[in-house]
Amino acid sequence: MLPRLGAAQPAALPQVDVAISTKSIFTDDRKFGKDPFFPNSIRRGTVELVNPNAPLTDVRDLVLKGISGGKDRRLALINNRTVENGEEAEFKFGNRTVKVRCVEIREKSVVIRVDGQSKELFLRQNL
Repeated sequence: MLPRLGAAQPAALPQVDVAISTKSIFTDDRKFGKDPFFPNSIRRGTVELVNPNAPLTDVRDLVLKGISGGKDRRLALINNRTVENGEEAEFKFGNRTVKVRCVEIREKSVVIRVDGQSKELFLRQNL
């Protein structure tokens, strides 16, 4: 027997394939590869190798330029940067950044801590 015209036919279900998703892994290694969109770009810079046996930071580049404030709240000017007791500041020397903590501000000197070492900076005479 032939089906009647206009009668509802059961719809065939479409065949569905299961998609397997994978997690992308990106390696950001400055020594390997380049930017595919800007191959001539130098924005990633070069890798600076740090020698673990390098001597501690040379504090000769740190200069105490002035001391101000009252006895209860003193301020010290180190390399054009104002710091107070307990404050930590970053100084750039070439391509290296050094964290310096101001331990104590005295009458004519400042005690700082750099890389775990304490150092006293004195006001220069005859500026």
